[in-house]
Amino acid sequence: MSNIHTRVHRSYSFGSVHALSTASLDILIDIFHSPPNHETEILEGRVPPRFAVIPEAGPVVIKAYKRGGLISRINNDRYLKVGRIRSRREFEFMLAAEQAGVRVPAPVAYASTGFPFYRTWLITKEIKEHRSFVKLCLTDKEQALALIPEISRNINSLIRNKIHHVDLHPGNVLIDGNNKIYIIDFDKARLYSKTKTRLAITYQQRWSRAVHKYKLPEALAALKIG
Repeated sequence: MSNIHTRVHRSYSFGSVHALSTASLDILIDIFHSPPNHETEILEGRVPPRFAVIPEAGPVVIKAYKRGGLISRINNDRYLKVGRIRSRREFEFMLAAEQAGVRVPAPVAYASTGFPFYRTWLITKEIKEHRSFVKLCLTDKEQALALIPEISRNINSLIRNKIHHVDLHPGNVLIDGNNKIYIIDFDKARLYSKTKTRLAITYQQRWSRAVHKYKLPEALAALKIG
């Protein structure tokens, strides 16, 4: 990660693939505190993304990290600094996945503020005209089925490189206006210590559980991996 540019601005720490200008950093910080403009739907995460345009990367998506469960009632967006911050971990796994041939939204930057408890954000390039694979599953089963081999190809690339996404389900696959797929949400990703065969089974089981739980077409449960 020697090519990552780091900078502190207005008490926010940034790491980025581009050397971001002060104006770009100001834009991002202002967006960090803006309200989301829509709600998420099933399998799309608990926090709606925010959008901005910065000169170095063009249109970008800003993801804020929020806690879930009971703890969110008293602390919904702060984490204790132990090791790498969450946004940096996800940023680095996305770079690793990209280098492995997996199509992901291009990572742009990560940011955080506060110590020892911090708030944090991830910035990636926007996928134009995107929709989630889960929406496609519900509206056009045949087109969804046609994309299963490409989704499987990307998952096989993760398996070969022993990257365990952990939460890979139809809501974490985006489709752009040209029907290209992108895998998102590497927040819980980790390097897998067991065999690649076991990892393939784990990916298949997680995907199938989501298909069944959210009553998506049964034919979409079977990936072509392993």
